[in-house]
Amino acid sequence: MANSKISFSIIIPNYNGAQFLETCIKSLIKSLTLVKIDYEIIIVDNASKDMSFDILNKFVGDRHACPLQLIKNSTNLGFASAVNQGIRIAKYNYVVLCNNDLTVDKNYFSLLIDAINYYPDYATFVGTVLNKEGTHFESQGLKFYYSGKCENILNKKPIIKSLINKKPYQIWGASAALVTYKTDIITKIGMFDENFFAYEEDVDLALRLHNFGYKTLLIPKALCYHLGGGTSNKMGNFRQKQDFKNWIRLIIKNYSIKQKIIYFFPILFNLSLYFLAIIKSTIKMLKYTHDYRN
Repeated sequence: MANSKISFSIIIPNYNGAQFLETCIKSLIKSLTLVKIDYEIIIVDNASKDMSFDILNKFVGDRHACPLQLIKNSTNLGFASAVNQGIRIAKYNYVVLCNNDLTVDKNYFSLLIDAINYYPDYATFVGTVLNKEGTHFESQGLKFYYSGKCENILNKKPIIKSLINKKPYQIWGASAALVTYKTDIITKIGMFDENFFAYEEDVDLALRLHNFGYKTLLIPKALCYHLGGGTSNKMGNFRQKQDFKNWIRLIIKNYSIKQKIIYFFPILFNLSLYFLAIIKSTIKMLKYTHDYRN
C-alpha cells in the first residue's frame, strides 16, 4: 500500500529531446496512476530548437493528463543547472530525476514506494536500467574507485533474471539517469555542482552523499528502459573534455589530502586515459570533418 506521506516531484531536463519526450512522460503517468499519491512533473528545457515545445504543450494544456510545469531557459545551462532549477521549485518530499530518453515499467513507482516504506533510512533509491529491448543491462547503480573512475554496474552485460529478482540491497551510489532522492537531504548537501555543466555531476553528488554517510538502495525489480543511444557520437570531443575536466574538479573538491597522496599514481594513470580519449576523439572528429568537406 502507498504511504500517503510519500509524494514525488519528477524532474526531466530536456535539450532537443522531442523524439523521446512523449513516450517518457506517458510511461511515467501510466506507472504513477497505479499508485494513489500526489506528484508533479517539472520539465526544464535548455533552449531546445527541435519540436520539444509542441510535444510538451500537449501535456501543459491538458490539466487532466498530469500536473506538469515547464521551465524554459533561453540558453543551454547544462544538466546540473537544469536539475537544480527543478529541485528548487519542487514541492514534494522526494525528487525523481529522469532522463528524457527513458521509459519506466508500469510497476516502477509501486516498487519504489514499497522500498521507501520498508527502508526509510535510505536517502537515495535507484532501479535497474535496461537497454531499449530489455536484453542487456545498462546500470544497476554505480561502483566507485578512488583511483579516479566510476562504472555503471553490469553495463552492457546480457540480462540475467536472477539479478533482477533480488530483494533491494545497498550499493555505493546511483547515476542520475533515473534516481530518487529525499528532497531535504539533496538540498542540504548543496544539490548538483553547476560547475560540472554535464557529465560526472552525478558521481560528484553520489560521492558527497557517501562522504556524509547517506545510503543508496538498489531496487532490482524496478525497471526502466533507455530509448536513446549514439548521442555522444555526434558531439565531437565534448564528452571526453568534460570527463577529463570534471574528474579533476571532483578529486580536488572531494578527496582528503590523505586520499590524494595514497591514490596519486592511479589517479594520474586514469587522468592520462581521459586525456588520451580527448586526443582520439579529436582526431576522429577532424577526420570526419575533412572527409565530409571533400
